[in-house]
Amino acid sequence: MAFFRTLVAWLGAIVLTAINWTLRIKFHNDPRAALKASSRGYIYAILHAHQLTAGMNHGEKACAAMVSRSADGDLLIPLCRLHRITPVRGSSQKKGKNKGGRGALAELIDFVSANKPCTMAVDGPRGPRGVVKAGVVEIAQATGALILPVVAVPSGRWVLRRTWDRLQIPKPFARVVFAFGAPITADDNAALKDLCLQVGRSLADLERLHDPDESKIHTETAQQTVLG
Repeated sequence: MAFFRTLVAWLGAIVLTAINWTLRIKFHNDPRAALKASSRGYIYAILHAHQLTAGMNHGEKACAAMVSRSADGDLLIPLCRLHRITPVRGSSQKKGKNKGGRGALAELIDFVSANKPCTMAVDGPRGPRGVVKAGVVEIAQATGALILPVVAVPSGRWVLRRTWDRLQIPKPFARVVFAFGAPITADDNAALKDLCLQVGRSLADLERLHDPDESKIHTETAQQTVLG
């Protein structure tokens, strides 16, 4: 069974990589050249729904990402290997059971402290969609790195509508808008909750601007949840 899952994961990674070669990427408001020139570290803050497209197109020589210890996380490992992403296994604690989240955060802090970027699917691994967890802020505060909110929106895609995040898979030859929000400084004196809300608002604004259809669905779903 383990061999079959590994085989499926590698086949999926190869197919996705082949599709990715056909994509046309347009970067919007990209601050990275200036940040690299000033030796300023940064962390990509993405939505879980965008992890495939964003992960394949970061363009870094070295990048890390937190990948859950779940079976779904196992499926992402080959894709990470093919796209110069160091997978750091761990996720938030569930029902009092240690899922490796604290250890993974420590590894990512060491990675970013060496002035190498990491990617955080900030509303993962189980949502709610768009609700930012504290990990990205904790890494930024510990390292002094900036948080870069990013959306990666393909013009053509498959959307897995039954998943909590509405995971997106780009279609061949799609155009992808890789859009950045303003870099966010994680002030040590600022409350974690406030900084998480700031990152969430920036991602929501980017999605509203570059992907209004998905933004509308997310907003309506959130309102229905609130109303019960």
